[in-house]
Amino acid sequence: MKNEKWLYFRKEVDAANDEALSDSITLPASGLIGMHPTSDTALTLAFKGARNNPDYADAQTIDEVVLTVTEGDMYEVMEAITQAINGHPHSSGFLVIADDCVTTDGTGVAPSPTADETISSQYIHSSITACVSITVAAASSGKSITEPSMTFGAVSTVISGGLALAVNTNYHSIATACAMTIPSAAAGKAGDWITVRYSTVINNSATHTYTTTTDASFTPGSCVTRVGGGAASFADVCNGSSDNILTITGTTNGDGGIGTTVKFVNTSGDTNGWAVEAITYNQGDGSEASTGTVFS
Repeated sequence: MKNEKWLYFRKEVDAANDEALSDSITLPASGLIGMHPTSDTALTLAFKGARNNPDYADAQTIDEVVLTVTEGDMYEVMEAITQAINGHPHSSGFLVIADDCVTTDGTGVAPSPTADETISSQYIHSSITACVSITVAAASSGKSITEPSMTFGAVSTVISGGLALAVNTNYHSIATACAMTIPSAAAGKAGDWITVRYSTVINNSATHTYTTTTDASFTPGSCVTRVGGGAASFADVCNGSSDNILTITGTTNGDGGIGTTVKFVNTSGDTNGWAVEAITYNQGDGSEASTGTVFS
């Protein structure tokens, strides 16, 4: 962003371990919405959420960075941060507010330093002694998620074995066994969807599996339910801790009939954000129980 100033924070003391949002972050100065003490020695800086969708102004999240400040010097530190943001000239636009790092990560390859080196931590004011925490809120759409259409809005694509399903795509089924994967919820956004419509029955004993690639589980409350048939309806609910596979097993007189639908909706744009609703219809006389259609 032109003429924007960016504020840098790092709580990781070893550069070799600087590898996550909670380790370091650069946030735009224009996103700073307030600074306030949360204890005698803790100063919290609040920012507009880095993962916010600007189109959804009715439900914005807040990110926070907490600094350790010498007791009694809150005013001086807040003043120093404000002056740095508003100061001129603009220079590079990159302002180090708090950097706890004291050890570099040697590359092992000349001419760069081949070994780790000891460096000094950096702070915008001498009364800052540490960057305690960096908290980035999960993305929030701010809107109710519209149930994806099964037949409108996108051309239907056939599923296949080993297929990595794409977001915002309609699929239709095949009769033979098929193993598919669901992309990372964190790689997408809240409101992304995937649908599969069964226009042909699944062969007897053939399985269709839907497995998350990186998420440990589908969202708690995800469910698969059997509709119709002579056998009692079977339902399974995701336990929300390790259920990252949905299996639908075709049975001659049981599951996998025409009309079966599977809907995936990304509820958060964050880890484990995929919710699933699967409705399976019977084939044949429906006299066989649907015990092979489950979360695992």
